[in-house]
Amino acid sequence: MTVKNIILKGLYQSLGLAAYCIIVALIMTNLSKLFTGSKFDLLQGFMFLTIFLVSALITGSIALAYPVSLAYRKDIKAAAFIVLSTVVWLIIFLIIALVIAIIFYRI
Repeated sequence: MTVKNIILKGLYQSLGLAAYCIIVALIMTNLSKLFTGSKFDLLQGFMFLTIFLVSALITGSIALAYPVSLAYRKDIKAAAFIVLSTVVWLIIFLIIALVIAIIFYRI
């Protein structure tokens, strides 16, 4: 596997993770509008924890399924570099999001 392929795999995985995070953030911000009042406190907590657990499973699958498959086929070096590439791309996306937030909230 070439370095370019590894970087692209990491980019695709991190784009999938970023898109999933945006979707979950939109759902979670709108859940509070759906369930207001004291009688829904238990339901809100249950839904938050369920979304959290499902998100952990989905993001783990997105980020680690292919590298684990590679490691199982004894290509541990490529698997480690794909995980590293995914982490680096996620950090880049985080920095971009922080810069955008600073620009928009300073105005």
